[in-house]
Amino acid sequence: MLVMRVPQVTCPNCGTTINLENRKEIDLDMIRNAARRQPKTFTELLHITKLSRKTLSLRLKELCESGMLIKNEGVYKLNGVSEFGNTRRVMSNGFSKVLSDRRMRTGLMLIAFLLCSSATGYVLAMFMVPPHEVENVPPPVPIGSFTMTLGVKDVKDLYGWAVAVKFNPAKLTVRETSAGDFFEVGPSYQLWSNVFPGGLLYAGSALLEVESGEDGSGVLATIVFEYYDANYGDYLPTLESEFLGRQTYLLNSLGQELPLVALTFTCTG
Repeated sequence: MLVMRVPQVTCPNCGTTINLENRKEIDLDMIRNAARRQPKTFTELLHITKLSRKTLSLRLKELCESGMLIKNEGVYKLNGVSEFGNTRRVMSNGFSKVLSDRRMRTGLMLIAFLLCSSATGYVLAMFMVPPHEVENVPPPVPIGSFTMTLGVKDVKDLYGWAVAVKFNPAKLTVRETSAGDFFEVGPSYQLWSNVFPGGLLYAGSALLEVESGEDGSGVLATIVFEYYDANYGDYLPTLESEFLGRQTYLLNSLGQELPLVALTFTCTG
C-alpha cells in the first residue's frame, strides 16, 4: 500500500515545525499578529501577510466565523485578547500530527524560514515600538522613489535564495517588492518578502515540484523604495551577508550554499 508522507521542516530561525498541512495555521497566526496591535483593512493585511487575495479572503472568513476576528466598517480587529493561548494550543495540536520526513525539499525549507520570520517579526515590532509613541504622530510623506534590482550572474543550479537588505527607516521605506525574470513565476515559485523594525527587508523564495535549479544570469527581484530626504543617495540600501539575525543565501537543488559573489544589485531612479 502506498503511503503518502507529508514533508515537514523545522525553521532554523524560531524552531517552529511547518508543513503543507499546518501552513493554514501559519497564515492565520500572521493575520492575528497583524491585527493584534490595531485594526487593519483588507489591503493592509494583503501587504503584511503577502498572501494572495483569494487565500486571504478565505482565512479572514474563517477567523470571522470562528469569532476570533470582527469586521467593522471595513477593518478587521481581534475579538478580545484571550485568543493568544488558543492559537498556541491549536498550532501545537496541528504540529503533533506531523509525520517525520528527512527528505525535505530546499524550497519548503526557505519558505518555512521566511514565513517564521514574518510571524516573529511582527511580534517583535509590538514590543519595540510602543503604541503610545506612534499613534498621534502623522506619517512622513515620501518625496520620490527609486528601484533596487537584485540579480545573479553566471550562477549554476540555483534553486532557492534569501537576501537581507539593510536600509535607513528614517530616510527610506519599502513600497513594493516584485519577482524578477530569472525564475518563471507560478505555482512552483512565489516571492516572499518582509520588512522588520530596525531597517531590514528580508526577501527570498525557492522552486517547488522541480528536480533541479536554474543556470545563468537574470533578475531575482526588484524593490521600490520611497525616500523622505532629497539627498537619498547618501542613504542607499545595502545587501548584507547577515543583519538582525537574518542571513543571505544562495542554495542549489541539494541544499548546498553557492558563493554569494554571484549576487548583484543596483539602485536606479
